[in-house]
Amino acid sequence: MRRAVVLLTLACLALGTASAPDGASATEGLQPRAAGTAAGAVRGLITFDKNQRHPFRSRIIWRAFRQTDDGSWRLLERADWRAGSGFGGPNTTKECVRGRGWLPDGAYSFVQYDDYWGNLIKGRTFFLGSKRCRHGTLRTELFIHTETGAGNHQCANGPGDQICRWEWPKVNDYRSGGCIKMSPGDLLALTRHYHRWFRPGVRYPTRRVRVQVIP
Repeated sequence: MRRAVVLLTLACLALGTASAPDGASATEGLQPRAAGTAAGAVRGLITFDKNQRHPFRSRIIWRAFRQTDDGSWRLLERADWRAGSGFGGPNTTKECVRGRGWLPDGAYSFVQYDDYWGNLIKGRTFFLGSKRCRHGTLRTELFIHTETGAGNHQCANGPGDQICRWEWPKVNDYRSGGCIKMSPGDLLALTRHYHRWFRPGVRYPTRRVRVQVIP
């Protein structure tokens, strides 16, 4: 079990008008359209809302907005799911600790993959890339992902912790060496919401869609 968890740590380090949570503005960065810009544009926001007391009971919140004729933004849909980040232990909530702490706060651009083929992380992913924490430490290879095998298939059950199979609650699979972890079903639900408005394999500008990590 310990070996599998260490592998997941390496995977995250060296692979390849609704109320907003905790004061974060749901329409932050969604500015009224410029004159001559057609109404109807859609923007998306994925928020990772950290649970300071229970890091493995944090939340991923999805929102999509459409711009109206008067330039304001109307909420189209909202959904949320459980998520976790950090490895466990005293450094779990320290964003500047590589491989142990959760993601640094701030905005991320990303690329969504339907079947990512990394050395250890496979299947559906949102690849967030790298970000420096508040003290300047560079955190690299950051993802929203789950535990699954290639093609989004769960591998056969076996002894110990397997990185190709979701084993919660027997194993705390919400742990991660810095990435954001969701269950396979919840990650699929998030991906389906995303696909209603955005395409896989495209890095959109953050004014169109972004991940926002908040305290």
